[in-house]
Amino acid sequence: MSRESLHRLMELRSQLEAEIEQHGTVLRANKIGMHERLTDSEGFPRTDVDVMAVRTARHSIICLQNDRKVIMAEIEKEMALCFELQRNATPSTVQEQAPPEPMELDEAEVKPPLQPFVLVEKVERGLLADRMGIQNRDKILQIGTLSSVNFKSMNQIQAMIQNARGGKLPFVVRKANTGKDVTVEADLTGSDIRFGVLLKLLNT
Repeated sequence: MSRESLHRLMELRSQLEAEIEQHGTVLRANKIGMHERLTDSEGFPRTDVDVMAVRTARHSIICLQNDRKVIMAEIEKEMALCFELQRNATPSTVQEQAPPEPMELDEAEVKPPLQPFVLVEKVERGLLADRMGIQNRDKILQIGTLSSVNFKSMNQIQAMIQNARGGKLPFVVRKANTGKDVTVEADLTGSDIRFGVLLKLLNT
């Protein structure tokens, strides 16, 4: 059932993206984006653009992007559920054992350290990763709630980015030049949120 729900959500996301693209053609035809002023220096409507059409397109895009954000959150939950169902379907070979003696564990012992799950092989200049300071040979340990524990496919990375659109998304990165783990934020408030990297899966 979860796979059917995921497929349905994917189709709905594609429909929303097609509608966003359709309204985006109105903005491109007027050579204007989402935030430029629609009045001239004297406060009158600009004569070089179709003000009414641009306003309508902008409003529709904002509404559709909000709907898309909700759908992406649902997709992320369904993907996690599919992973959980697949894991539970695997027969367990662990024999019952007596419960271990209670032990006092500090937080570092209870929570395992983050492990890198993808390696950055190439960064495209000017795109999101480059703006964040991510470089070749850096390793990614966490993106939002995505880590080596629940990572299954590259699609999850784009899903996390799309889901956080309009806000900020924290990344934990192990820098190749220092070996240190740093947290950097992806600013997803702009119109271009292409990640712009070539990634390689790591065996964790």
